[in-house]
Amino acid sequence: MIGKGVALCCGVAAFLTGSAQLEAPQLKDTLRVRSHGMAAVVDSLWADSLWVWNGPCDGPERTFRFELGDSAFCSTTVPCTAIESASVNALNAPILGADAQPFLGAWSVEARLSADLILALPREPLSASCYPPLSSAEFDGIMNAIDSALFESDKCAVVERACREHCLSRAQHIEALQRIPSEDRRLETLTKTSGTGTNWTEAELSGLFQLNFILKQALKRFANR
Repeated sequence: MIGKGVALCCGVAAFLTGSAQLEAPQLKDTLRVRSHGMAAVVDSLWADSLWVWNGPCDGPERTFRFELGDSAFCSTTVPCTAIESASVNALNAPILGADAQPFLGAWSVEARLSADLILALPREPLSASCYPPLSSAEFDGIMNAIDSALFESDKCAVVERACREHCLSRAQHIEALQRIPSEDRRLETLTKTSGTGTNWTEAELSGLFQLNFILKQALKRFANR
């Protein structure tokens, strides 16, 4: 889908920290716009002064990711509107990805984002990101595989493979690790599946490790990475 640049941006909130070393893109550059959801998947190219997308949301907000060449990306979140019923006509029908579900009809959005707004957002290196996020259905399959594994070493292997092949959220990562019974194996797997520079908060680690000596190891290991 080639996105047409046609900007209303109420309540748009930017996430991610900026990086001063990244070169600012120019208006003439083509950006890749992506947004992942069960209702519809967005994946388009944009090289205009205004970007517009009308379609369904999975909930009260939808995040759009703008990839700036092969070096950096930025993201912005747009609020969605609750609707009682909806229909999609031929003019505003979203492009659905292979894993997208039928139009849910509970929330919708008209995202209108200007190039000036997008280019002013904080940016992060693409190399530090993982996309698209893992869907709930895919995650359920991984959890079933962990539960079905007979040996603890096999459970660890399932978690390691899932983190290597998919983009788990922090919450999903923690939930998967909690299925590993022994905390020493859990810490070992956490170390293997956490990228360089990944930090875990004390609250997150306290939720993973109840044994004090294991928790101390985890805090020391992830304190200043």
